[in-house]
Amino acid sequence: MPSHRQIATYIPQRRFESATAEALRVRGPAPTAEQLGELSSALQLLEGAQGRPGVMTTVPDELAANLQTFMTIQAEQEGRLAPSANQTLEVRFDEHDILGWASSFFTWWRKLRPFEWQTPDAPESLPANFRQALFGDWGTGLYGAPACARSMEAAGRYDLVLHLGDVYYSGTEKEMADRFLALWPKVPGAKSRALNANHEMYTGGRAYLDAFRTFGQKASYFALQNDHWILAGLDTAYDDHDLHGDQAAWLTALADAAPEKKLVLFSHHQPYSLLEKQGPMLIGKLGRLFDKKRIYAWYWGHEHHCILYDKHPIWGLRGRCVGHGGFPYFRPTKLLGEQAPARPDWKRLSGKNLVPSARILDGVNEYIDESPQDYGPNGYMTLEFEGPQLFEIVHAPDGTKLWEQPIES
Repeated sequence: MPSHRQIATYIPQRRFESATAEALRVRGPAPTAEQLGELSSALQLLEGAQGRPGVMTTVPDELAANLQTFMTIQAEQEGRLAPSANQTLEVRFDEHDILGWASSFFTWWRKLRPFEWQTPDAPESLPANFRQALFGDWGTGLYGAPACARSMEAAGRYDLVLHLGDVYYSGTEKEMADRFLALWPKVPGAKSRALNANHEMYTGGRAYLDAFRTFGQKASYFALQNDHWILAGLDTAYDDHDLHGDQAAWLTALADAAPEKKLVLFSHHQPYSLLEKQGPMLIGKLGRLFDKKRIYAWYWGHEHHCILYDKHPIWGLRGRCVGHGGFPYFRPTKLLGEQAPARPDWKRLSGKNLVPSARILDGVNEYIDESPQDYGPNGYMTLEFEGPQLFEIVHAPDGTKLWEQPIES
């Protein structure tokens, strides 16, 4: 888990002042001025996200996330991973490491290319009554993520298991294997599906593509339906926070072909938010569906919180952020206060900037050993579709129900 604190420890200012070409040749040629500038920018982003010692941190930035992945790979190859707090492994560096690895890192990074775009088959069929497990930003292999998977397996009554994306740090083949597929909840008879996200795309998304194909999933966007519902999973990461290709036309055609069915969307990125940036490109490309109030509900991740928005006063949709599956995210203390409740609880957030008010899940993260009060709780959702009705359940990682009620009509 290479954090900014560790990295900065081994790139003190004196290294820039006294480094020699001979010293840097330990692992390759000296980094160029351009590379050092890019490295400096990535380190600044990681510094801003720095958490407690031994707790995973990263940022939604391609270079920074790939730097963390690359350093982990190098450290593992050289036997430099050591136990740390919170059941994690941390990288141990010496003073030559970062600058010595820089050139080979940039060579590796700039060879990455996005996967070849695929289009989905016709929508798959769902039974009239079905249950869905839903979770996002789960791909850490740590904290509440394994517990979430175990409790889904114990429930054992899901027809669909869907991840809303993000496998850290950058969705490499090894990260997908160790932090995603190895821990994936094994529910006999359930369809497994996974959405693309920005962290998977930082290495081009090819490992993500291989992973979802093991589920029998053809493309990074897809649809499922029955007599009452259309469930559509969108790829909002191939083009960051946007809809690549003909997804908008594809979705509009599905909705127009069955106007009697309620449309539920799933994506990694948010159409709107009270905590993060908005999604104008998503809303713009789906403008006709918004204008006609055609979208019944939209579930997304990316923000590392659990937020239940009130029905949108203009578009009528029910927005839900379910991004708290396994990442250790800071509590927004300016909104929720310094003192976290001992048990998970719901707080109200006031609406603003055309975004409706909401409930946000607050509490401590019981899976973090040091300063758990600084981090919000992990968890997941269950969606129960009974004919034309939809019930939502929010779970703690161990399966405890924190919220259960029918979604408003």
